[in-house]
Amino acid sequence: MLTTIPFGIKRVFTSPQVIFINGALSTGRPELTVINQNHPRYENAARSLADKSVLHVYKAVFYNIPVQVKPRQEVFCVTCGAYIGVVAGWENALNCVLGVPGAIHYPVDSIAIGEEKIRNAIDEGCIEMVEPWVSPDL
Repeated sequence: MLTTIPFGIKRVFTSPQVIFINGALSTGRPELTVINQNHPRYENAARSLADKSVLHVYKAVFYNIPVQVKPRQEVFCVTCGAYIGVVAGWENALNCVLGVPGAIHYPVDSIAIGEEKIRNAIDEGCIEMVEPWVSPDL
């Protein structure tokens, strides 16, 4: 069984010029906003967007929701990492937390539950996007 977000985005389009941001819950009707390079929050949005994700915003905080989850693929919630949001698969979760001191991630049963936890963390001020640590030898 393939789980996908419940609305009609066939492809997530990002380019150097525009980013699409959904202001609604992933289970609801999308409230899309398009921002371009001239928008004051463009750089923050571009930095926040993870691969194969739809960028959402809640109370001015960007977070990711996966475009799809493969059968039997685990779903993780990342509240402190290089990217924040809900991610599909351990490899994607690892990409969000690798090199981030104090990273916080945990498995969840579904995208909807993960998104609820992300929004609760935003409400509580317990969410943080952190630049990963890089060895000076690299």
